[in-house]
Amino acid sequence: MTELTARPWLAGLAPYSPGAKAASAAGSLSSNECALGASPHVVDAVLREVRDAHRYPDALATDLRAALAERHAVPVDQVLVGNGSDELIFLLALAFLADGGTAVCAEPAYRVDEISTQVVGGAVVPVPLAGDRHDLRAMAGVDADIAYVVNPHNPTGTLVRREEIRRFRDRSPAGLVVVDEAYVDFAPDPAAASAVPLVAGGGLAVLRTFSKAHGLAGLRVGYLVAPADVIATLAGVRAPFSVNRLAQAAALAALRDRTHHDAVRVHTIDMRHRVTELFALRGYDVVPSHANFVLVRVPDERGLVRRLSAAGIAIRPGSALGVPGAVRVSVPGDDGWRRLERALPAAG
Repeated sequence: MTELTARPWLAGLAPYSPGAKAASAAGSLSSNECALGASPHVVDAVLREVRDAHRYPDALATDLRAALAERHAVPVDQVLVGNGSDELIFLLALAFLADGGTAVCAEPAYRVDEISTQVVGGAVVPVPLAGDRHDLRAMAGVDADIAYVVNPHNPTGTLVRREEIRRFRDRSPAGLVVVDEAYVDFAPDPAAASAVPLVAGGGLAVLRTFSKAHGLAGLRVGYLVAPADVIATLAGVRAPFSVNRLAQAAALAALRDRTHHDAVRVHTIDMRHRVTELFALRGYDVVPSHANFVLVRVPDERGLVRRLSAAGIAIRPGSALGVPGAVRVSVPGDDGWRRLERALPAAG
């Protein structure tokens, strides 16, 4: 019998490590979850749909794709729904980076962009941030198959303007620029910040998720807006039933509830400002954020993580995100805010 061995490029691959959870949901500020939860209409939609749990889901999420195409004013053949945006990132790697392809991304990068590239035998070229923002000029100098731009960036929360992305797309030798807009709903003007209008010009795709502003992190729904030929390629290699029927129904209900979505956005922006002020008043350096988290530079990363953990608050160590000497704090709900306010020590 031949010995089974993993592919050599998988040696030493560091798996994705999620944020730690606190004893209570209110204190879990490490994973950028939606503090207000999902729309109440999501519960009703899931309860209706679960009666047909014995039936396979719609393989292409037809109703959800149609609603997303209408929302973004794009043809339906330019939309693909996935099991979270992470599945779509892996599909992009499988289709366009396997067996020696190259991806360029910011450093620090979203770990799934790196992991998916390495899993399929591709190479990652990291380009350090410049002033906490993507260095698009330097990234445009890298000959790559895919260029990843996480906008707003995770973990810094910084934003690059759509015109900057357009210029980058035009200058970059990359075959496809992939803009990950997981946090764009929390930007000052999401419509003006989004790169979706640039898809029509070719060479660019936009990733979105229902995990953040729609509060469906536990159901795993994401989507890609991309040129039709890219969508067709990915649809041909994806698992046929990767998005279950409960998730499809939940996402459709969440998409239709603009009132809840807007409430999440207002709460997040207001609370982000309060969290930023709290850390600043206690002597910390906070990176201005356009996401549902803030990155804070701290004199004792481990010490602050331990101290807040003892108070029932979980935050993300910067060392786990490629930013040593910092912590990332998700925007809390009201209870989480009160806990953080009581527990946060002065920076000195």
